[in-house]
Amino acid sequence: MKTWIKSTLYVGATALVLGAVVVGLAIAGCRQTLYPLARAFGSPPESELALCRTAFLKLQGQLPHSRVRLEPVNFAAYGSRHWRYDLAENLAREAARHTSAQFALAPIRPEIDPTHLGHNQMAYFWERAAIYGNWIKSAPPGADYVWIVEVFGQGTNVGAIQLYVFDAHGQLAYGRAFNSHHFGSNLPLDSDDVIKLIVEHLFKDLAKEPTQIFPPYGVG
Repeated sequence: MKTWIKSTLYVGATALVLGAVVVGLAIAGCRQTLYPLARAFGSPPESELALCRTAFLKLQGQLPHSRVRLEPVNFAAYGSRHWRYDLAENLAREAARHTSAQFALAPIRPEIDPTHLGHNQMAYFWERAAIYGNWIKSAPPGADYVWIVEVFGQGTNVGAIQLYVFDAHGQLAYGRAFNSHHFGSNLPLDSDDVIKLIVEHLFKDLAKEPTQIFPPYGVG
């Protein structure tokens, strides 16, 4: 092979390798660069996200052998807001198809004031997570995990869903916020598909890496 061809191939390969390295470093650094923006939109500090990742890793291994307390579903629709035990029962039945964890409904509804959802679901999610977490810390749940679901209506359809999974110490171990980008604009409030969607995503996510669920610096 001619020398100039070898040189060209060598230079090209070297450029590709260096380019890959530069792109990798840019992506890694981009998270820290975008960190202030993520914080401005409601993402918690990286120190809290690190705790969430550790708790999620434990959840992955411990859930099948755990006791789970289900709070009644916080249902905000049709101009009112209340806690629904019937939806929590449906959640327990659906989740029991995926895990051997033991489910029990909370004896009383949470004594927690409502929070306005607003237009920033991320900020709402993390603000609400802190409220629920502090509430659990103040009253030991008597279970390994506590699941809390919120369903918000928009007319006769679902507008937003929040799912929180806390450990017995009030540390968020898993969380997910859903909106029309995930389920469309025509998911009926009174459909069983609401609970099925929540459970399906939860157990799919349990197979993922912690950094996929709680991205470093809030940037995924």
